Amino acid sequence: MSLGPSLLEVWSSLRKVRSLRFEARSGGTTGWSGSGAGAVVVSEPSADTLVFAESGTWRQGGAARPAIRFTNVFRWSAMGDAVRLEHLRFGPDQPVFLFDLAPCDSGEWREVNPHQCSEDCYTAELAVDSGRFSITWKIHGPQKCETIAYTYW
Repeated sequence: MSLGPSLLEVWSSLRKVRSLRFEARSGGTTGWSGSGAGAVVVSEPSADTLVFAESGTWRQGGAARPAIRFTNVFRWSAMGDAVRLEHLRFGPDQPVFLFDLAPCDSGEWREVNPHQCSEDCYTAELAVDSGRFSITWKIHGPQKCETIAYTYW
């Protein structure tokens, strides 16, 4: 069994985030392959809660189109030995639950239960390496076969 990052290491990495980069690869019909980058403003409304306000640009791969601006607001909450990830697209009082992530037997951090959104199943894996924090999402469904790899630093 390899020993992965502790909750303290994950939380410490989350607190230090200021930038992000992501690569999206689609094997389905959505055409959402591309890459993006931006800034992250981290706030700490309580000792066990961090909020990421992300903004930047995304460019669809292989397209001669202009970059598209994006914004996202995610809330990370410490929950015992796990972290909860929620999207705050409807505001902090109506979070969209995504995952609880916890270390598994191999030491990797993974979703406790996959997130089901309609016919699509979302899974995630979290890693901390050399001061960088990454989360890789995989989405599978009738029209989707996508991977989105985020790197934060």
